[in-house]
Amino acid sequence: MRIGIIHNSLNSTGGGERLCLKMIEALKDSGYEVILGTTEPTNWDKVEKTMGMTVRPDRELSLLKAKMRIFGIYMRLLTTFLALKMRRECDIVVNTHGDILLADSDIIYMHYPTFAILRETPANTKYSSSLIWRIYFTPYEKIQNILVRRYLDGIILTNSTFSRDAIKRYTGRDAIVVYPPVEIEAFSFAAKSDERENIIVSCGRYTPEKNYEFILEVAEKLRDEPIRFVVVGASSGKISERYYMRLEKIRKAKRLENIEFLRDVDFSKLIALYSKSKIYLHAMRNEHFGISVVEAMAAGLVPVIHRSGGPWQDILRMRQGVHGFSYTTASEAAEIIRELIVDERKRRRIVANNMGYLEVFSEEEFKRRISDIVERVYDYIP
Repeated sequence: MRIGIIHNSLNSTGGGERLCLKMIEALKDSGYEVILGTTEPTNWDKVEKTMGMTVRPDRELSLLKAKMRIFGIYMRLLTTFLALKMRRECDIVVNTHGDILLADSDIIYMHYPTFAILRETPANTKYSSSLIWRIYFTPYEKIQNILVRRYLDGIILTNSTFSRDAIKRYTGRDAIVVYPPVEIEAFSFAAKSDERENIIVSCGRYTPEKNYEFILEVAEKLRDEPIRFVVVGASSGKISERYYMRLEKIRKAKRLENIEFLRDVDFSKLIALYSKSKIYLHAMRNEHFGISVVEAMAAGLVPVIHRSGGPWQDILRMRQGVHGFSYTTASEAAEIIRELIVDERKRRRIVANNMGYLEVFSEEEFKRRISDIVERVYDYIP
């Protein structure tokens, strides 16, 4: 059986791109022929170096010969032409970038409804950061709102119950939760370390929605404690650079010596940092899922997350003190951290609870779920 996978571009090497690659891997492992459709050719050397993944499709179709550096989000609509072509060549068509096209897909992995981002997420996303970005995004938002009523067909997959609830509110359709695959084994190497220091880690891209100003606020409240905060972030582009510089400016203005911001740390150094840290502080509100939270848990860190979104509903399962802790204010977060540093038995108990529990988020579970769903779709094809 031949399966077509549509993804706007893999060259941004983010979480959605990682999921697309794992989808390709899962389908190839199941014996299917996989054709990837992108708007621009994939820079496979970059993808493999950045993401540490060597899986490739059996064939790749690209609409353009080079990268379009303008109207990036609107380029996603061009994948409609790929969907139409794949409808003729493939048995099943899968859309992994998740935006609605002017053509049906058999399976769509909708990370979150694009047209609901600014309505549902109070975080400072790029598209709400300025009037220019808002004007740029508004037409696409309206287009997606129209297309969802006409072209959203097939099976919808999503990354969390939080996202599933949003999809239901805005489309009237039910979605199946298939958690993004997390490299549990790769991070569990760090969990074996017993040499832990009072280090609090946060990890993610340097973008405004990550809300790292909150980390600074917590660090300020604990500036007199023997605790160190480390923020590790990927940095690329002007937005990332400006945000990083803003954080450094705040840190210097407040004279905070207990926090540092690291950029573009390679994987081996990240594992080394995790292996000597105790707590993972997640600052983003209404995160759709939170892969970095699961990675940190696998590495033996206790998560402290905002009481919202996928990290609270799906990862901690809305249970305080079983797999981690949640907060609503900086003062509450600071107090939780203080207690975990003092009470070593409590910290170790949470870590022990998480070791077997995390398999539900593993790559193996993702591959099993995808294989089952594809077989179900194929059985219904006339």
